[in-house]
Amino acid sequence: MDKFEEKYANPAPLEDLTVQFYTSTAYINTTPGPEPAINNLPDWWKDRPIYQMNDQIDRLSIMNNRGADSASISVKHCMPFFDAITCGYHYLLPTDVHVAKTDDPDRPDIWWDEDAPRPIEMRGHLELPVPSGCYPIHFVWDMRWGTKMPEGWSAMITHPIDRYDLPFFTMTAIQDSDRWFTGNVVTFFLRKDFEGTIKKGTPIMSIIPIKRANWTMEVDHKLQAEGLWDLERKRNYIYGFYKKHRWIRKKYR
Repeated sequence: MDKFEEKYANPAPLEDLTVQFYTSTAYINTTPGPEPAINNLPDWWKDRPIYQMNDQIDRLSIMNNRGADSASISVKHCMPFFDAITCGYHYLLPTDVHVAKTDDPDRPDIWWDEDAPRPIEMRGHLELPVPSGCYPIHFVWDMRWGTKMPEGWSAMITHPIDRYDLPFFTMTAIQDSDRWFTGNVVTFFLRKDFEGTIKKGTPIMSIIPIKRANWTMEVDHKLQAEGLWDLERKRNYIYGFYKKHRWIRKKYR
């Protein structure tokens, strides 16, 4: 076995850890709890065929591509993409939120079910740069669940990863949730081109465990030899080298 391949042959097992969620007794029956992101794969991903061969693709050129991520395979073969879209846990919208345009192009009409816990608020002033195509209003999601990480771990709270089909953009924050694990408010911006209902249960943010550490950056050009070896090895596969020889399955339950 080649020296580079040998170092990856028997990866160490992943550590089993637990993230804890809780809410007030007032919201147990009214606010859906967080759940693994893998439970919320979007329809556009599930409906995507594994292969995307069609009459416009030169089949011979694909076969001569020698493993260079050919056009015949879809995003479902991309394990880094899969790991990202299924990473961590989703916080879910607790009620339907209705959005309608108004005569003011910078201010929509927003409402929700009267009996539901308030899902969003508007800040009195704009504090952040406005993403392109969004209303110039600083909204916040009103979280009803707290998150407690194991000691030494933080929670990255961000927009559901790769979910740019959603009509809002949730901003990113990192909270040391082993030391502060109460619910919070999380900033988001609403897209101007959206009018309709954001359904109850829609994932509105990802909660991703990250281990705290002090990092130092360095440049090491000796790594080039291993990188080139991997690229040459990959050429022996039409597809799937990374999944078969480098990828490690992660589980969020």
